[in-house]
Amino acid sequence: MLRRWATIILALLVVGAVAWWLTHRKTDRQLIDELIAKAVHGVETKSLDEIMDCVASDYRDDMGLSKLDVWRAAAQWVRTVDTAEVSIDDYQVDIRPPSATGFFDVRVEVTRNGQIDNLGSMPVALQFEKQRRRLSKVWLIKSASSQGVNKMLEDYM
Repeated sequence: MLRRWATIILALLVVGAVAWWLTHRKTDRQLIDELIAKAVHGVETKSLDEIMDCVASDYRDDMGLSKLDVWRAAAQWVRTVDTAEVSIDDYQVDIRPPSATGFFDVRVEVTRNGQIDNLGSMPVALQFEKQRRRLSKVWLIKSASSQGVNKMLEDYM
C-alpha cells in the first residue's frame, strides 16, 4: 500500500515538473530580446565577458572580422571609453529557426577622456543563430553589418 502511494506521488511530481517546464519555456523572440539586452548592458558597463558571451564562436561579418577581431575591438573599447549609453530606438526581428535577422536603429553616446561623443543613430543588421552551448541551445550574434558599426570597430582596433 505504501509503495503504491509513493508511486502515485512520484508520478504526480514528474507530471508537475513537465507541466512547469512546458509553461515556463521562453519563446525565441524573448530569448533574442534578452540577448540584445545583455549585449547592450555589456557595452554600457564595459563588461568584456558579457559582450563576448553574445557573439558566436564562428562569427564572421561583411568586413571579414572574426570573433577574435570583435574581442580585440571590444577590449580596446573597454580600455578607452569612460562611459557609454546605448539606446535602440526601433527594431524588427525576423525569426526562422535556427536563424534570425534583426534590423535596429541604434544610438550610441560615449565619453572618452571627459569628452562626450555622440555617434548618432546607426542602422544595424544582425544575423542570429541558435547554437548549442553546454546543455542547451542559445541565440548568438553570428554577424553584424552597418557602416556605423564597421567604422566604430575600425576606430577601436
